[in-house]
Amino acid sequence: MTKSLELLNNRISAKRYIEDFKLTDEQATELLESTRLAPSSFGLEPFRVLLIENKEIREELKEAWWNQFGITQSAGIMIWVGYREEYLTQTHFVEQVERNIPVEFKDIRDMMIGGAGTVLSTLEMTRDEWTARQAYISLGTVLNTAQELGLDTCPSEGFSQADVAKVLEKHNLIDTKNEKVLVGMFVGKVDTTQEFHHSFTKTRRPADKAYKIVK
Repeated sequence: MTKSLELLNNRISAKRYIEDFKLTDEQATELLESTRLAPSSFGLEPFRVLLIENKEIREELKEAWWNQFGITQSAGIMIWVGYREEYLTQTHFVEQVERNIPVEFKDIRDMMIGGAGTVLSTLEMTRDEWTARQAYISLGTVLNTAQELGLDTCPSEGFSQADVAKVLEKHNLIDTKNEKVLVGMFVGKVDTTQEFHHSFTKTRRPADKAYKIVK
């Protein structure tokens, strides 16, 4: 069994956390670098990530995050913030393509931006949906990194995007004109002394129901 598969096999979302556990600077950097280095469509990285350890801000987020234990019990919450369509197409796409492709390949730069639009049109997908998909790829990548670091996590969609954005904007952490909240993830160390520290034992469908090899 590969190390990656072993980590996936052992990972289970944490629901209760040791409240005085703190991430080291090295752990925080490893987590964030995993989000940055994750694959994204056309290499366009249409989001950025906040790691909020500040307890006061997380207390303010608690109601907007539907009073989930992880928002304040965990060592921190990672929040993926996606770019809205106007900023995405007029600013971010241009900057990212210029970063990825040397200046002497202008035709390829133009083709890359046009190609992204063609893909979205063909798939009948909005830019908001496309942006969220890229964030989820990033989130999926960081799960194994956290597991390898001995940390416990729980991806979370259970919140009010608008209310979370208000708190973040209050602290100058998001520009709601150009950005929107996509998804979050609690990270810390599970507290096994608390009831329901995990929902239940990890289970998955049998292999013959989950996938098929076609030769």
